[in-house]
Parts: sequence; structure tokens; C-alpha cells
Amino acid sequence: MNTGGPVLVSVNIYLRSISKIDDVNMEYSAQFTFREEWNDARLAYGRLADENTQVPPFVVLAASEQADLTQQIWMPDTFFQNEKSQRLMHAIKVFERLEARRHLIDKPNVLIRIHPDGQILYSVRLSLVLSCPMSLEYYPLDRQTCLIDLANAYTTDDIKYEWKLKNPIQQKEGLRQSLPSFELQDVMTDYCTSKTNTGEYSCLRTKMILRREFSYYLLQLYIPSFMLVIVSWVSFWLDKDSVPARVTLGVTTLLTMTTQSSGINAKLPPVSYTKVPDIFFCKKKEKKIS
Repeated sequence: MNTGGPVLVSVNIYLRSISKIDDVNMEYSAQFTFREEWNDARLAYGRLADENTQVPPFVVLAASEQADLTQQIWMPDTFFQNEKSQRLMHAIKVFERLEARRHLIDKPNVLIRIHPDGQILYSVRLSLVLSCPMSLEYYPLDRQTCLIDLANAYTTDDIKYEWKLKNPIQQKEGLRQSLPSFELQDVMTDYCTSKTNTGEYSCLRTKMILRREFSYYLLQLYIPSFMLVIVSWVSFWLDKDSVPARVTLGVTTLLTMTTQSSGINAKLPPVSYTKVPDIFFCKKKEKKIS
């Protein structure tokens, strides 16, 4: 492919929404506008201008459901490395769960703009389900880093990705506070270029730092647990000869704590390491038994 150096592809992302952050499947949903810019000298129509002919400042390729704009000109074969499904659909199928899709209402949300010097802007709105490996040792006091990695099948001899110098990542207003159980603390750009036996492959990475909101767990887990311990202290005021009442209260307290612990773990994947709630309930059971 290479005839005069690699094609430089400038990338910009406009984050619209982040949702469905799934701790069990370790994935999340994101909707964003993905923009690429590169130069194709074959499409430079400015050279056609003369004294009698004026050329427009840019040409927009018309989008329709019947015509796929991506097949009309050469484009980088960009894909998202951590996408759960590698299919980009043109329609939503009713009987099949599809994780990635383009938007078609009321017209395909795709824009291709060609400038006189051959500079091309490609913009498309996408909804993706992306994997997000999580470390849950400090759950629910944890911070997670979710990624958007994009790359292509050509080596850096043919294509190189680079972040747009000004505002490479833009965010919709209110995005940081729109998540019910997380707060988007920061969004950063990075590179994830990899080397294999077949060559070096350019890769761009978006890092999203997410902090879990603690208020839900305070109200649903910690405060009820402390109240349960306080209730268990009633056994100290019971008559020492009231053995059935003291045993019943103690066993009920332990069973309730076990149920709470199981309820929390049911919302998490089965991991081999110890989490904060495990230590919390273990200590409370230890105090209760002692």
C-alpha cells in the first residue's frame, strides 16, 4: 500500500453518553461521535480551478440507507480493540443482541466532507459495548479505568494514528454527573501502539477514570449492618437464663449478616481475592461470635 510514507490519520472523539457499567460482565456502553481526518491527494479537486471555474470550499457526500459512503472512497479500516462485538450494523435486529451499531434515524448519522486540497473528514455516531476489566479489591470504594482502544490492520509503514492537537476528547455537557453509580473524574488520551512478528501497529487509547459513588452502599449496606449490630446488643440485657431468646437473637443476627454478604457478592463476579465487604462482614461476625 505504501507509495510515499504512511497516511496520517487525526482522530477526535465527542463523548455523548456512558451507561450500563456492568461489574459482573466487566463491560460498559458508550455512545460517541467518532471523527477521522486524513489527506488523499487523489481527491484534491482544487487543481481543477481556473479563471473561469470556481470550486466549492468543500464537498459533502450525501448519505442514504441504500448507499454506503464508506465504499465510495478509500478509508482507514479502523476497529475498536476492546469492543465486545466487532460488527457495525446498519440496522437493529430484533431477535439478536447486537452490541455495536451505527445510527440511522432519521438518516444515517454519517458525514464525509472533502476539501479542495484532498483533506477528508469522516464523522459517524456509534453506540458500542466495550470491555472494561475491573479490579474490585476496594469495592465499593474503588476507582476503575475504562478504555476505548482503536487500531487498524495496517502497520505504521502504511497508517499512523494521532490525536487531534486541540481538544482530542470532547464531552457532552453534564456527562460527568450523568452516571447513577459512578462519577466520571477524568478523561485522558494515550497511545497503545503494539509490535508483533508482522510489524508495528498504530493504536490510540482513551482512558476514562470512574469513581464509584459510595452513598448507595452507605445506605444499603453499612448503615443497616451497624443497626443490626446495635440490635444484637439487646442480648446483653436479656436474662442470662433466657437461653432460647439469646440464641435466637444471635443466630438471627448471623444469618442476616450472611444474607447481606451474599446479596452484595451476587452483584459482583466470582473473584479469587478478598474485597472490602468480605473483610467488613468477617470482622462483624467475629465480634458477634466473641
